Amino acid sequence: MSSRRRLLRWASWFAVANAALLATIGLRYLWLYVRLTPSVAWGYVPVAYVGHVTALAYLPGLLLLMPVILLCPRPRVVVPLGVALGAAGAGLLMLDSLVFAENRYHLNALTFMLLAPQTWGFLALYVGVGVAIEAMLASWVWQRTAQPPGRRIGRYLAVGLAACFVAGHLVHAWAEARYDVPVVSFTRYLPLYYPLRNAGLLAKVGLVDRNRAREQSLVATLGAGPVGELQYPLAPLRCEPQGPRLNVLLVVIDAMRADALTDASAPRLAAFARGAIQFDRHWSGGNSSRAGMFSLFYSLPATYWDAFAQVARSPVLMDLFRRYDYQLGLFASSPVYDGVGLDRTALAGVPDLRLRTVSPYPGSSGKDRGLTEEWYAWLDRRDPARPFFGFLYYNAVVALEPPDDYPAMAPVPQGASREVRRYSRYLSAVHYVDGLVGQVLDDLERRKLLGSTVVLVTSDHGMEFDESGQGFTGHGTSYSNYQMHTPLVVSWPGRPPGRVTRRTSHNDVAPTLVGGLFGCANPPADYASGRDLFSDGQWDWLIAASYSEFALIEPERVTIVYPASYEIRDRDYRLVTHSTLPREDLRAAQKEMSRFYR
Repeated sequence: MSSRRRLLRWASWFAVANAALLATIGLRYLWLYVRLTPSVAWGYVPVAYVGHVTALAYLPGLLLLMPVILLCPRPRVVVPLGVALGAAGAGLLMLDSLVFAENRYHLNALTFMLLAPQTWGFLALYVGVGVAIEAMLASWVWQRTAQPPGRRIGRYLAVGLAACFVAGHLVHAWAEARYDVPVVSFTRYLPLYYPLRNAGLLAKVGLVDRNRAREQSLVATLGAGPVGELQYPLAPLRCEPQGPRLNVLLVVIDAMRADALTDASAPRLAAFARGAIQFDRHWSGGNSSRAGMFSLFYSLPATYWDAFAQVARSPVLMDLFRRYDYQLGLFASSPVYDGVGLDRTALAGVPDLRLRTVSPYPGSSGKDRGLTEEWYAWLDRRDPARPFFGFLYYNAVVALEPPDDYPAMAPVPQGASREVRRYSRYLSAVHYVDGLVGQVLDDLERRKLLGSTVVLVTSDHGMEFDESGQGFTGHGTSYSNYQMHTPLVVSWPGRPPGRVTRRTSHNDVAPTLVGGLFGCANPPADYASGRDLFSDGQWDWLIAASYSEFALIEPERVTIVYPASYEIRDRDYRLVTHSTLPREDLRAAQKEMSRFYR
């Protein structure tokens, strides 16, 4: 047997031995999942667990050991390197399991920067013990691979482990499309676990009926009661609504940033704002629709999204609307299950939920027109003796799709860049949706409902067109003011119009409605991260999120935390090369991001 062949054989079996070691260390994750989840996906969890720890064990070998073996097939080089990699992986997994058990988040680049000195000492101890164990494993495997293989057990084992990896991902994709809570809730328990997600494809090819699957999941979830690791709210709500109950209309214009609320691009909303309360320094809780909508309905950091979505836990705000017999008129232009995941979060408890808009008119602007007409029809047939909660979610702005031949709201000079042309279409789409919202407000006035309805107009996030010259465009690409600063206009019967210049955020919306509409005596901290919009407080730091990272936004800087790195930018979103971490605020943010876990 050649040296290179033997080393390859040793590396493969050493990875299998490491997979067994990692699986033993990671049993804590399984214990936490089983302890908090009454209905355990026994068939899926062991398969996914084995497949994932095998991938974690094999990854260092494929990325580092394999090239070294091919270039320098010397046991004195390869074996010590394998031992070092295995010890580092085992030590990090041990520390991660302890951190997750305590705080319900996994290690990342920022977490390492905030570790206390004694924690670094424990990590060194774990790695030291890991070196001893890995050295023994490496020696034992080396001796076992001295002879040529006599049986094909290795091939069968490799096929079995690969099958576990593939099966775990396929089952997750199937379960997510069918709203199988016990399966999808396991995802966040494993570090670096990114299972396959493609529910839309399964629905398109006819393998899953989204409506039926959602209704079945809703019935099962409601019948099972509270499950999982969430403790939300922290205390039962004590509410006593006073006087006649006000209606509520929440209008969300996807991707409308704050500086688009002008007489030129949004004349109807600008006029409405002058007779209402306009919040001039309002921030979303995310730079994407999923995070922004989560922060709007829950008033919590969107880093909780997976935990809430996996158990279909609706926000206390929606719970109160249902408890006090509000009629729900919920209309979204885009499907509520695409990207934003409203069917799994904010609207999870709503039976017979309207999942999509089907419109005879073309494009996103046509769907916006269609949902507005459906809203009028819903108001026509509602019970006037009961209050209502209306939710209108417009999409033409983020899609940059005003109707064909709609007049341009900004001139486009000849030879203009792509982003200049896109910005012109953006403003035209804003103007178009502004007209639809203006018609909605006129209709409420005609029905004599405006004087008994709380109207909130805002956005889930903003939009950027490379104004800073740094290449940031669209949304979900940065945490700049263009993508985070959103409009908020509130018309509340009995409150005088005005302008609020202190800093507010989506985290303040739920406390305002929960206290103002339902008379709940609980402090907002029992269910939210913000405070009443009409209090005197303002945020000193704000947690914003996207899909795979989050940011700590302060008035003068933004700290963006990625899974494996971080960066700090100033108030103009320019990269700061030499800056100290805001350690105290980051620790407070980490506490806020784990406060609602058991």
